[in-house]
Amino acid sequence: MSLKIYLFHLIFVVSIFSCNYQKTMTTSNKAPNLKSENNTEIISAPIVYKSFVKKNGEETTEKEMYLQRSIQDYFIKFCESNVTQRQLETYLRDHRKNDLVQTVSLEVTFKKGEWDACDEDQSVQSRVGEYIIIHKIIE
Repeated sequence: MSLKIYLFHLIFVVSIFSCNYQKTMTTSNKAPNLKSENNTEIISAPIVYKSFVKKNGEETTEKEMYLQRSIQDYFIKFCESNVTQRQLETYLRDHRKNDLVQTVSLEVTFKKGEWDACDEDQSVQSRVGEYIIIHKIIE
């Protein structure tokens, strides 16, 4: 009987340590966001291209840029950003390294709302969700 209790305690202790180790590894793999003085965040993350998907689920050949995070990819809404898509693409091209995934440091604001509506007077059937606006590229 005491061998069963000993094994139970051993398994319990090992599982607790392994869960804590896994939690430490997952949280330490993501670079923390830094808050700036104007309530924006400084982040380092990869930029990826994804196909534009219509509301009906149909995928098109048009590509859009997203900021890739561990839990979600955030649509980059350039019409609200201080950085244009061309400026970001130029920066990525000029600073390309031999890495498979290219990471960029940005000052951003995370928002939730319509992705496609860029003008308050504009009435469109917009995709809705979380997105980012880019204030500046951090060199």
